[in-house]
Amino acid sequence: MVDLQKAKDYLRIDYEDDDAFITSLITASKLYLDNACGEFEPSELTDLAQLILIGHWNDNRTLIGTVNKDIQHSLDAIIFQTRYCSQIKDNESGKTE
Repeated sequence: MVDLQKAKDYLRIDYEDDDAFITSLITASKLYLDNACGEFEPSELTDLAQLILIGHWNDNRTLIGTVNKDIQHSLDAIIFQTRYCSQIKDNESGKTE
């Protein structure tokens, strides 16, 4: 799971002025993944997805903007893999939908 220090390291931020904002981005990115993937186990892959979202949102603070196609492709791939792997683990554990 991404914490404040990990996000700040990724963003290359070493000051505290934006800590509250970055913390809100961490929360929003977690909610985004929860909504996109359903129940999932945090991993380096989901951390990367959070960091991609946090970086994008930090760099684009306006209400109107476009999502870079490379970013969208990366997120789509991570979300697909997270959903797929969660389904496999659920099937192996006997969990049903």
